[in-house]
Parts: sequence; C-alpha cells; structure tokens
Amino acid sequence: MIRERPAQLEFAGAVLIGGTSRRMGTDKALLASHETGGLSLLRLAADALHAAGAREVIAVGRSETSLSAEDLRIVPDLWAGEGPLGGVVTAMSELDGADLTHVVVLACDLLAPSSISIRVLLAEAAEHPGHVVVPLVDSQHEWLHACWPLSLKVRLEQAFESGVRAPRSLPDLVPVEEVTGIDPATTRDADTPEDLPWTVPGSG
Repeated sequence: MIRERPAQLEFAGAVLIGGTSRRMGTDKALLASHETGGLSLLRLAADALHAAGAREVIAVGRSETSLSAEDLRIVPDLWAGEGPLGGVVTAMSELDGADLTHVVVLACDLLAPSSISIRVLLAEAAEHPGHVVVPLVDSQHEWLHACWPLSLKVRLEQAFESGVRAPRSLPDLVPVEEVTGIDPATTRDADTPEDLPWTVPGSG
C-alpha cells in the first residue's frame, strides 16, 4: 500500500542536468517526443516532483540559454564535470536554510518519472529522517532517484572533498535506507538513443 507524504516533511526537488549527453549525441534534458506529450524529459521530472508536493524544483548543472524555456531556476554546479555527488551537494547548498528537511534528486533522463514513486521515498524518509532513501530496483541502487536529508550536507561535503564522486560509494559513509517495490519503469533512464522508446533525429 502506498503511504501518503506526512505533512511535516518539507522538501524541494532537484533535477541534475550537468552531464554532457555524449553517448546520446544530443541534450538529454531537452529530449521530447509525441510519447512525452511534447514535454522535455527535464520537464517530466520537474512536474513529477511538483505533483509529489515539492515546495520548489531547481535544475542543477549547466546554465545555457537553451534551458530558459523550461521555466526552472537553474543553479550552476559548484563542481561542474565532477560527477553526480557534486550536483547533489550543490542542490543541498542552494536549498540549505530554506526551512526544508529534504531534497529529492532526480536525473534529467528518466523516461517515466512518477509522483507516486517519489511519495514512496518521502514516506520512508519520514520514518528514517536521517537516512538517504534510495530505491533498490533489480538489485541495483537508483541513486539518481533518491531522497536526501539536508542534515547530511556536511558529511557529503566531506566525502566529496575526500575524493568520493559516485553516490554508490556512500553506504559506508552515511546512513542509507533501501526501498523496494517501486515501479522499475519510473526509475528507468536513457543514456543512448537505443534506450529511448522513440527515434532521435539524426541518430540513424
């Protein structure tokens, strides 16, 4: 049974857009098709976060003018090109002091982000407020579909400064709570044109 988000859990959303999209061959954040209702993948992620109750949604990474039409506040990554953990810490730094307890961080290339899956994370975070809540899907942690407590910002900064760049290295450094039962389709991402359920112009 899906549990609703407790009212006391105040959170924001962050969509990471700092990747180079090298394997895709075009900006993944701005990919759109008839299958997405004409909306970009970035907009799908932002809309899912808003629908789950996010007080605000930011995009963390690049600040090209091509993103201006997405109507999101763009926050430059403090460590551009240094991997997703830097993007998570950047989001935390931007939102710290905003009377929030958590930030839900999504990748910009999710094909079917869902407010229902996000609410599952939030319900678990309400029971384990000091843990990073991460979906476990097909025996893999989906770190770029996770709920992060802002209280861990200093520890994550320390981990980053010590050389950690990939969130998968974090379980020994911060408390982590795994969540099972989330619809795998809502955490599926696209790294290459072959991962998409439609054809990218010019990809073959």
